[in-house]
Amino acid sequence: ELVQTGAVVSAHGLRGEVRVMPFTDFVEERFFSPNTQYLEDEAQGRGVGGEYNKAPGSVSKIRIVSGREVTSQGRVECLIKIKGVNDRNAAAALIGRRLFVSSTDRPQLREEQNGDGDDEFYASELEGCEVIMKEDGKHVGVVIDIYRGAGEHDLLKISVPPLPSSDGEASEEKPATNKGPSEHVFVPFVKEIVPVVDLARGVLEITPPAGLLDLRQKSKPKKRPKARGPPPPKKQQ
Repeated sequence: ELVQTGAVVSAHGLRGEVRVMPFTDFVEERFFSPNTQYLEDEAQGRGVGGEYNKAPGSVSKIRIVSGREVTSQGRVECLIKIKGVNDRNAAAALIGRRLFVSSTDRPQLREEQNGDGDDEFYASELEGCEVIMKEDGKHVGVVIDIYRGAGEHDLLKISVPPLPSSDGEASEEKPATNKGPSEHVFVPFVKEIVPVVDLARGVLEITPPAGLLDLRQKSKPKKRPKARGPPPPKKQQ
């Protein structure tokens, strides 16, 4: 099983460096030190909602030689050098491709190492978990993504069902799912708000402050290009 660590978002400079959006909490180990990873042979593109959540296609083993941290629009990214990628054209050909490691190559989490109870989780373990209210067990939604480095804490992106219409009936929109929610909310992943993470049941129990779940956002549907018919026949001169 492969675990996603990042995605190439652009080429940098003339010597083959690429800019990577990291999807791992172990950025230094994955991108600043020499190590071996797997790179998609072809960019699979983004899934519904713009996230890099499609299943990987075929991959090839690559060697990361070096890397360093950069900041882009307040977001931490990485500049890395991949062995054999020596010019800008070769680097540009990698844009959109994702990087992976084997699930058996993941670092041990802190609780696994010393049992100190300091909760740490992999993003892949949280995605797809049901979110309920701790007080009464009421369904809130489903975790569809984790945003890292967005302020002081990571954020859970949770798909939520549509609100009832003004007449009290449920909206005609389909309920939100982890395959393309119509609405979502962001919840800080901190102990005070997410006190219970039960991976065995696939459930997160939350105690959000008043008003947090009202801050809904609609996912922007992708615009489809208009179909073009054949060009009109040219008039004879």
